[in-house]
Amino acid sequence: MGRKLYEGLKVIDATNNYAGPMAGAMLADYGADVIHIEKPVLGDDNRFFPPMVDGISINYCVSNRGKKSLVLDLKDPRGAEAFKKLARDADVILESYRPGVMERLGLDYQAIGKLNPRIIYCSVSAYGQTGPYADRPGYDVIAQAVSGMMEMTGEPDGAPTKIGAAIGDWVGALNAFGCIGTALYYRERTGRGQHIDIALARSLMWMAAKLDHGITGTVATRTGNHHSNLAPYGVFQGNHGESVVIGALSSNLWTKLCDVMNRPEMAKDPRFISNDQRVDNKSVLIEMIEEWLKDLDSVNTAVDALMEAGVPCAKIYNMMDIDEDLHYNTCGWIADMPMANDMKSVHTRRFPSNPFTFSEIQAEYGVAPNLGESNHEILGQLGLSVEEIDTMESEWEERAKTKK
Repeated sequence: MGRKLYEGLKVIDATNNYAGPMAGAMLADYGADVIHIEKPVLGDDNRFFPPMVDGISINYCVSNRGKKSLVLDLKDPRGAEAFKKLARDADVILESYRPGVMERLGLDYQAIGKLNPRIIYCSVSAYGQTGPYADRPGYDVIAQAVSGMMEMTGEPDGAPTKIGAAIGDWVGALNAFGCIGTALYYRERTGRGQHIDIALARSLMWMAAKLDHGITGTVATRTGNHHSNLAPYGVFQGNHGESVVIGALSSNLWTKLCDVMNRPEMAKDPRFISNDQRVDNKSVLIEMIEEWLKDLDSVNTAVDALMEAGVPCAKIYNMMDIDEDLHYNTCGWIADMPMANDMKSVHTRRFPSNPFTFSEIQAEYGVAPNLGESNHEILGQLGLSVEEIDTMESEWEERAKTKK
């Protein structure tokens, strides 16, 4: 393995929950020195997100792996000054406060950019830093609602449906990670830092929105488990609660599917002779394919036969299928990530590795820190004495407990 990708990169991670922290964790995976700024007493909200093991959130362990934890009360001038001192020598700042908060604290991009013109300052929020909705609070589920993602998910005659995964958070984290790398490349060429604005709603809107109603005259909405304009292309039910996805769009693939089903006559049936005809007769087509599947003991039998014929298909995996999949494990798509040192019952967690591969470098997944475990180390490097650090910590803890 070559040099770590971000070796020597100094990152201040003032984020909460999932999207921002996961972006910081990926930077740490590739060698960055990431300091996670956390609130006194409580720390990152994610420290209390279930499931909990030995009183520690396993989600916190994954989304804050490889970082240092520094407790600062940024509303206290001493905490804000410590942040500024760190920023003078930092390469990247990640923050996920509601827009306007960092400006009120004197820690926004404009203020920090004057101290350090090379800083890459990445803000992660629900709606972005500008516009009428900028100061609205929001989480992943809010972004799913306003982006069109929920409107496009579910059955046509059913309610809009939430995506099972926290897709807004994960896409937001990936966007932040990628944009920081892009900004670092720009800085390498120009010497100038910049502000990056990551909005969860925008990320999902980019994925989900279909704004063709001005052309087609039809407002796009959910089509359930089957495509509105392609067939067969969707989810088909077998026995025992199993399902399979089949995509046979070309004439060649459609003929192969008919042969596998031992129904070669369907390939020439006027109702199914072309994609347009198959779409028009989709309900009959789905029924006929599912009749075939339900004559089999398992959809695996269908998948094997379709794969041998070259028809794109896949069994719908549950979490055990994913964990045990030969390809995922052979290719390193799943990692055993270390849990916190104080977690005695569980030492590692099976979790998806970063969703990309470099030929020259690889991720190294570190341990998530205890709350404030690097306070003395980091603040001492900024010139504060042990007594000053202890005094600030005690005051901040007392203030935080009083607010509860």
